[in-house]
Parts: sequence; structure tokens; C-alpha cells
Amino acid sequence: MKISREVRIGILVTLAILMFFIGFNFLKNTNVFSNNKEYYCFYQNVDGLQPSAVVMIRGMNVGHVTEMEILDTKGVKVTFTIQKKIDIPVGTIANLVSTDLLGTKNISLEPGKGPGSMPTGSELSANKPGGMVDNVTAELTPRLRELKATIKSFDSTLVFVNQIVGKENQQTITDALKSIKVTADNLAVLTGSLKNEGTEIAAILHNASSFTGNLAKSNDTITQLLSHVNSFTRTLEKAPIGKAVTDLQEAVAGLNSVVAKVNKSDGSLGLLINNKDLYTNLNASLGTLNALMADIKAHPSKYINVNLIGGKRKD
Repeated sequence: MKISREVRIGILVTLAILMFFIGFNFLKNTNVFSNNKEYYCFYQNVDGLQPSAVVMIRGMNVGHVTEMEILDTKGVKVTFTIQKKIDIPVGTIANLVSTDLLGTKNISLEPGKGPGSMPTGSELSANKPGGMVDNVTAELTPRLRELKATIKSFDSTLVFVNQIVGKENQQTITDALKSIKVTADNLAVLTGSLKNEGTEIAAILHNASSFTGNLAKSNDTITQLLSHVNSFTRTLEKAPIGKAVTDLQEAVAGLNSVVAKVNKSDGSLGLLINNKDLYTNLNASLGTLNALMADIKAHPSKYINVNLIGGKRKD
């Protein structure tokens, strides 16, 4: 039997359309020949949910979204299929959750407690809990508010500091910083000098250590010396210092009286000191006495007559 050209073209077109339909649904992650169970739910907003999005139970992929339709009364109707072997208990909730930071949404089924299973084609309760992005946003929002308040406080502080540090004080601060730099340079020079004098400093410290050691060795002697000093101090405390001071004052008063009388020319000593004529006569008498003594030494026989035999001195 010969097939006409038109029939062959029709068969090829039909096969092409069938292949296109199967391929299109395959790209949508829809198995045309599958007998998976189908369910649906309603969301007010499905931002981030795409057709062929994954349907999960406890993190495991068990199906995918097949269709989304907007209904004015209930929101967005989302239809999805589940593998036939997966049991959907009564009370199961379809949660719309975020899976990444880009906001991509998937459906996570939270199995109910039953009893019984949800028949295919049933409506599941829908919920849109905060996903990862929502949770991060909820955590960051208070922190951002605190950061904003902190920034405002910091800005106010800077304004206050700018008011304090005016043009008049800027030069003062600059001079102070320069002084600090000079001080730091001087400290660096001093540190270098100390480093160079390290040997001498070590010798001084060694001598100080030796001196301290000698003091420690002489501790008994120093203690004995301090004991003697203490004994001497106690002796001084017991001594009649008051009486000695009184006697000294009386002696000084008597001496002052004598000096006063001498100055007033009372008595021979006063006259000798204050009378010039008496001094001159006394000096002359001493001169004559000296001359007499010299003549006696030169001519003793003239003044002393010694007769050893008993004769008489001749005049």
C-alpha cells in the first residue's frame, strides 16, 4: 500500500507538534506521561516563585510547580504535582519559602498529623513564613536602626568637636603636636645616649650593688654604732644642760661687766688701756729698765760686791 505524499507530510507535522509539546513540557519539568498526584493552593503574593519551582518535603525534592494563575478573589492559584508514592496527610501546609539570597522561592510541604491522606486534586492550606532573606532582613532592620542612631550621634559629636576646635585653636593644636614630636625626638636621642653609655651604667650599677653588699656585711657594725649614738643621746638627755647654760650666761654677764668697766677707764687696767700718757710713761719705764738690765749684765761688779777672802770693798 502506497502512502501518499500528503499523508506523510501530515504524519510528520503531527509528530513534530507532539515532539514540540513533549519537549516544552519537559523543559517545564512536566512529565506528560506521568500519573503524579496534583494539588493546588492560593497565595496573595508569589514574588520569586517560578513555574517548575521545586516542591520539597523535609528538604527532599518530591515534585514541582506546574501552573500559576491569578484569581481576583483568592490571589494566585499555584498548581503543583507530587510523586505518586509520596503520601500527603490531612492538614499538610504548603509553605512558600526563600532558598537563596536572590529571593528565589520554592514550596516546602509541612506534613499534617492526619488522620487520612489528601486526595489528588485537593486544595492545601498555604502559608508564607519568613524565609532566609526575610529572617535576615528582620535581624538587620533593628541593627540598621541602631547604626543609623549611632551615625547621627557620631555626626553630632563631630560637629561639637569642630565647634571646639575652631580656627583659633587649630594653630595651638598644631604647635602642641610639634612640641610632642620634638619631645619624642629628644627621648630618642636620650635613649641612644643611654644605649651608648650602657657599659658605664652597668659599672655604676655594679658599684652600687657592691656598696649595698658592703653595707649588708657591715650591718652589725652600723647597728653597734647607732647603739652608741643612742646611748650618747640618752646621756645628753640626762646631763644638766640647763644648769650649764645658766652658768655660762652668768659668766658671759660677768665678762661683759668687766669689759664695760675697762671701757669706762675704771681701775688700773682701764686706765692702762684708755690713758695714752700712762701707756707712754710705762713704755718709757720699761725702756729704762731694759737699759739697767743691760748695764748690770755688762758690769755686774759695779752693782754686786762679793768678797771671798773677807776684805773690804774699796770705794
